[in-house]
Parts: sequence; C-alpha cells; structure tokens
Amino acid sequence: MDIALVTSSAFPGADWSDRDTPLLRSCLAAEGCTTRVLSWDDAPGVDWTAFDVVAVQSPWSMWLKLAEFKSWLESLHRQGVPLANPYPVIANGLSKEYLPLVEQCGARTIPTTVVAPGDPLGAVAADALTRAEREFGAAAVVVKPVSSGGTLGAARVTTERDLVARLADFGQHGVTACVQPYIGTIDALGEYGIIMIDGQYSHAITKDAILAPGRAGTQFHPNARAGYAARDDDSTEIANAYRAYLKTVPVEPTSVRLDFLRHPVSGKLLLLEIESVAPVKFFHLRPDAAYRYARSLIAAASVNR
Repeated sequence: MDIALVTSSAFPGADWSDRDTPLLRSCLAAEGCTTRVLSWDDAPGVDWTAFDVVAVQSPWSMWLKLAEFKSWLESLHRQGVPLANPYPVIANGLSKEYLPLVEQCGARTIPTTVVAPGDPLGAVAADALTRAEREFGAAAVVVKPVSSGGTLGAARVTTERDLVARLADFGQHGVTACVQPYIGTIDALGEYGIIMIDGQYSHAITKDAILAPGRAGTQFHPNARAGYAARDDDSTEIANAYRAYLKTVPVEPTSVRLDFLRHPVSGKLLLLEIESVAPVKFFHLRPDAAYRYARSLIAAASVNR
C-alpha cells in the first residue's frame, strides 16, 4: 500500500514540530506499507491520485496561506483523492465558526462569538467581557482569528478598549475573529486533549496554558503529558460533545482531538475546540496509539485500492 503523509515546507514558528509523523511512518513500515512524506506547498509534479490514502499530518503553513491550502485541498477532492480526514471534515475544521453549531447540537462548549469585518465592535466587546465575568468569574477573554493554529494571532484581553482595538485590527485586514471567555482553570489544571480514532476513544493528554498571565509560553502544546485528571462524569460529557460534533459534518472523521477545559464552578468539561484538519495526537506519549492509527489508515487504504 502507498500512503502519503502530508506536512509543510516550513512551520509557522521555531517551536512547532511534528513528532507524530516519524512514529506513524515506522508503524506503517512495520505493516508493510510504503510511505512518502510530502509538503502540500512544495511537491510539484506529485500525482496525489497514485496513493491509496493521503493522511494530512502537519500542513501548518496553511495558517499563513489559507487560500492556497484550500485550493490544494479542493483540487485533491475534485480528483477523488482519498483523504484522512475526509475532505468535508478538513474543510469544516478550517474555521472555528463550527463551534456555535456544535453548541446548538447539544455540546457543552465555551461560548464563542464570531466577529466578521464590519460588525459593530463596542457592543460585542462589552457583552463578551460582561458574560465572561458573569458566567466564569473573570472579565477576561481570548480573541483570535477564526482560522488559526497554536496561538497565532491570539491574545488574552481584559479591557473593552483593548478588545475593540484587536477586533478592529482584524477587521481592517479582512480577518474574521472569534472571542471566547478565558477560563481560569487552565492556569492550574491545563487543557485536556481527547483523541478519537475511528469514532472511539484512543487516549488523552494534558498541556499547559499558553496565554496565562505572566507566563512566557511556547505557541505549540507546552509541556504536553499523557493522561488527564478525569472525573466520573467526564465520559458522558466527552461522548455528548462528540455526538454533537458529528451532527455538523456529513461523514465521520478518521481522527479528531477534542480539547476541553474545566468549568471554574461546576468542574464539568467545556469544549474549547475540535482539531480535525491535522490533529496532533502526541504519539510520543502513547506509542500504542500510533499503531492504532496506522491500522486505521491501512483499513482506509484497503477500501480505496
């Protein structure tokens, strides 16, 4: 079987790294598969239709040239190239505008306000900060582009003036933004990542806050470690969030990572986002999961042969 593993010619930051692909490639080789690691933005002449499946692993330069990535992705889709994740799942995950839809479908999420260029900013900013303080105990929000990864373009903001200024700057550059309350539990407990493979729970990780006050953190998954501090009702919340997400996409993904924070009062899980374009799976923390995902790709490739 021939499997392509897609990366980028360069990553957005010096601290961005792809630790999943080498481990996945080793697992696929052990199963007798031929793999090629190719950059979506620097692979002239590649016939993507020649592969049994194309797994999008670390295409992270896409956040700096999104229109080009969308064009590349749509080209593969038109040619019938089998993708992991499937095309509709990747396309849906390119903008965090899916989050309000997931909430409407029944997930307990961190409220997300989408702000397009030209939207009135004063009322949006005042409402976002007021709601953050009323529902989560602090007048602090995170503002970032709806299409971004890591902390690219993201900031923690605590005043209406600063929030309006950042939203105005996004608007002047034609960028749609989103605003979410800053959930303070992330500073002490971290952010939980729940990795799903073929619709089943695979494993979990915890990573530190990036935008915590006074912390000069990395942009990319700081201090990631295996497992998380689970509670008895978490499995219900995770399953509910995943079911709600499935209502927003036409096909089930090969793999996604659901990122959660703890509610500061109830302690229940709140869905922060769903990584579905190229979810980092932290195989270096759980090597067994790399074999699990390799077998998933092999099964997908078998269907397409």
